[in-house]
Amino acid sequence: MSTGKITPKNILHFNKKQQKKINLENILEKASTDTISDAMKNLYGTDGLIIGLKPIEPSFKIVGKIRTAETNSYDWGTCIKAIYTSQEDEILFIKCSDTDYAVWGEMASKAAQTHGLQATVVYGTTRDTNDIIKLNYPVFSKDIKSRAGLPSNEGTINERLIIDNMPIINGDILVGDRDGVVIIPQEKLEEVLEEVTNIKKFESECLKRVEENNENLDSILGIE
Repeated sequence: MSTGKITPKNILHFNKKQQKKINLENILEKASTDTISDAMKNLYGTDGLIIGLKPIEPSFKIVGKIRTAETNSYDWGTCIKAIYTSQEDEILFIKCSDTDYAVWGEMASKAAQTHGLQATVVYGTTRDTNDIIKLNYPVFSKDIKSRAGLPSNEGTINERLIIDNMPIINGDILVGDRDGVVIIPQEKLEEVLEEVTNIKKFESECLKRVEENNENLDSILGIE
């Protein structure tokens, strides 16, 4: 029973919304990048989509916390170093200067898998596609090219990234499937998932009315 005693801890947490503990693994059972993107657009006016990123194998689906790295496309050494700053089950998110050279391939994927990473997402170029697929290690990228640069290790790790005016930091939530990659700011996760639930209920009702009542979708949606 609470004694009502005022303590520094009570003051610190006074009037703060308590965060629910969310099982990230369950998100893919309830949501897709499509519904998450729609939810973010409804709530914040921005969809969270990183344009151009797709899985190298369409069946790959991922969700997890991000670990950031940034480098020139000719430097794949930074990507290797970033593997070992990452924690188990994190997703390594690498921003490259361009898509001229591949910064990620089979050896990096095997090292990341052995270290316990869940996946790697490269805003740039990858290679060794067939070998990575055989490993069953999820990789997403913008492009695929055979050539690679050198392990110069001149990039940065654990720094804030900016892509299309969207800030991305360690701990943000990344969701990826065959339709693309969406980033959810970590502090907005609960609100976004609540909106996803609302969207799915609405879509389910629309589909039911089309199928069972033979209603026109434009009428249901109010499209004039």
